[in-house]
Amino acid sequence: MWRQLGLTWLVGSAITGTLAVLFTHDTDGFPFRPLEMLSPGSLFTLAVLLFALGVATLAIGWRTQHASWLPNGGRGVLLWTILVAGGGLAGWGYAAAVTFYAEFAPTAQLVLAYTCGGLPFALVAGLLAKPKRMNMAAAFLTAVALLIGFVLLEGRPSILILYLQMMFGPLATTW
Repeated sequence: MWRQLGLTWLVGSAITGTLAVLFTHDTDGFPFRPLEMLSPGSLFTLAVLLFALGVATLAIGWRTQHASWLPNGGRGVLLWTILVAGGGLAGWGYAAAVTFYAEFAPTAQLVLAYTCGGLPFALVAGLLAKPKRMNMAAAFLTAVALLIGFVLLEGRPSILILYLQMMFGPLATTW
């Protein structure tokens, strides 16, 4: 279980740190570069990084499938991979929006991305880990992280929608 959490944190931090560099390089006055402002090379790099995240998460899930309460085998590992990668990216996006809104220095954001960017991935993996006390600890830490983010956002969840629209365009919130 600890190996699963540690590897998940490590892979998540390496990928999200590199994603942070990709999105915060040459921002032209914006806090980050929206998808539409990324060059074709940057978009290709983004696709490669997301693919690498999926493959690495799948490999971790496969090698440590006994550490999760999900069923062993291909379907359980695939579900674990989707939940950890998707939930981790959502958590990282939430943390990024919070740090942008709280006006953290760009260097501080990159340091946080490379060191703590894997935390949301590890928390989701912890929610899926076998011992119940690990599930409870991960749920508690997730609630604390969300609450801290909510406080830093000054209780305004509409800020998250604004950052979604900045990243993906106005169609991002019409669903």
